[in-house]
Amino acid sequence: MKGIIETSVYLVIFALVCFFSIDFIRINQRVSDAGEISQYIENYIEAYCGDIPDSELSEEARDKKLYVLARSVQKGGMRLTYGDVSRAGDYEYIEYTLEYPLSAAMFGYSSQHTYKGLARYFVS
Repeated sequence: MKGIIETSVYLVIFALVCFFSIDFIRINQRVSDAGEISQYIENYIEAYCGDIPDSELSEEARDKKLYVLARSVQKGGMRLTYGDVSRAGDYEYIEYTLEYPLSAAMFGYSSQHTYKGLARYFVS
């Protein structure tokens, strides 16, 4: 009888450790996804929002592409906002903020995290 109780206790402890591990994996995956998305944002802005050597991209067209990017990120459960734009040489730099939720059911943890970044694009 003692062996059955002891085994049951170990099984419960092992199950709790597994659930905690799964929560940590989910949190890590969400943070990793946010890192990938931020890299995608910077690459997208550099590739599609800059001027081409033969023609200039209008501010309206650039704003439309930035809006499409923000909508795309929003579909993934994150929020993308843009900040100041500053120019240095042949490049303009745009600040962006990526907000995403993190939660862990076993811990009762839930919060909104923010990642701030800087992306650049070519202007002529």
